[in-house]
Amino acid sequence: MGISEPLLSAAGIAAAVIAILVDGRNAALIAVVVIPAGLAPTVAVTSGGPALVVLAGAAVAGLVVGLAVRRAARRLPWVAGLDPLIPAFAPARGLFGPRSARAAAAAIAIPLASWVSFNVPIGEVTAVQGLLFPVAYVWGCGTLRLIVARTGEDLAVGVVMIALAGAAAWQLRAGSGAIIGAAGVAALAPLAVGVAAWLGGRHQARPAAGQAAEASP
Repeated sequence: MGISEPLLSAAGIAAAVIAILVDGRNAALIAVVVIPAGLAPTVAVTSGGPALVVLAGAAVAGLVVGLAVRRAARRLPWVAGLDPLIPAFAPARGLFGPRSARAAAAAIAIPLASWVSFNVPIGEVTAVQGLLFPVAYVWGCGTLRLIVARTGEDLAVGVVMIALAGAAAWQLRAGSGAIIGAAGVAALAPLAVGVAAWLGGRHQARPAAGQAAEASP
């Protein structure tokens, strides 16, 4: 049975592009779902069903943890804290096209991932057939999103991408015997989603200006 490399690569590229460009309070939640979906074909071909469980488990855990933590954070009394959507190094209007910078980073990651997929020997067949490309591309985009990050949400998305790509690469290298190690790496993704959801939920719980004035003595 032949392996359709373009199809595998297309799924990984689409997932990585969505994750590196997505913005807003749901960015990390979206990334933790689309990245496993994009890497699933490659992992299924190279590592089999048990490896898919690791990615699927990370996606489900990230989604459940993110939504539950955000809901819990909204119910607690508000205190001043970090908004994961506020740029840490410049006001929002002072940033020069953050999404444009991420789009350029996604383009730069293509030749880098291509070189890695054909020259880095990970596993028995990936270096020969180029099957590492989707994983390398997701990892590269995640690293570049961390480099150009301006907000806490950006950092969370980058960690999600790197953790899930790292888990997939771990299984490509060691096969079915690497489930525990890969699961430990993938667990960083739900953790990052939970932190971003907590910070976002705490900020959303902030009372409006009128309510704050009425509450003050």
